[in-house]
Amino acid sequence: MALANRKPVDRHKITDNTKLARISQSFEAGKHLELQSYDGEAAMIYQMQELTDDVKEIHRYLGSEVGDGAKGDTGNAGAKGDKGDTGAAGSNGSNGAAGAAGAAGKDAGLYTDNKGVEYIFLPPTAFTGVGVTALSSQTGANVSHQSDSLHAMWPGLSGKKVVSIYVHTNASRGVAASVNAYRTQFGNATALLSKAGNSDTALNITDWTCAFRETIAITIAPGATNVKVHGITLTLG
Repeated sequence: MALANRKPVDRHKITDNTKLARISQSFEAGKHLELQSYDGEAAMIYQMQELTDDVKEIHRYLGSEVGDGAKGDTGNAGAKGDKGDTGAAGSNGSNGAAGAAGAAGKDAGLYTDNKGVEYIFLPPTAFTGVGVTALSSQTGANVSHQSDSLHAMWPGLSGKKVVSIYVHTNASRGVAASVNAYRTQFGNATALLSKAGNSDTALNITDWTCAFRETIAITIAPGATNVKVHGITLTLG
């Protein structure tokens, strides 16, 4: 609740310093107390004294109990609180399940027998004619001229080597001295057999380690147009 506006009581206020000094000296000398012998003036002196005491009490109350309204000083920081209890340990995350292994591939016709020996089989369609057209059917490949040859090539598998070859034919006793093997690269050929070997027999060649941009080439001279070549088995090491 705000104070009401004061009435203009300063109209006859003494502002002259000389006059103020004179009346102040008169007050200090207690000249106004000489008026207490008059009943009316004595009552006014008493009332003024009561008003003075009231003003002093107001000053005391505002100064010591109410204050000047300014924000007080910030109090000292309180003591540090006790440390809280340690929280429970979180549960360990479970490892993700391992992905299922992919199905084993055929690795370009790679087979393994029950003894762990690995093989590659090249079918009759792998053969082409040397100098003439190779004839092919469901029963095998053959030459159109008895003096011609057939050959097949295989590029190999990384980390593998060929240690022997077996050319399958329909000849009951095989074809003697008809098979040769070579390692080839960009037109260069190196023999892997010291001499031509027989068909339908496992031929132990000089080991050919599969190498990038190399191939193994196998040739057969059937010696007759009715000899059917059924394919080649390569034994890997």
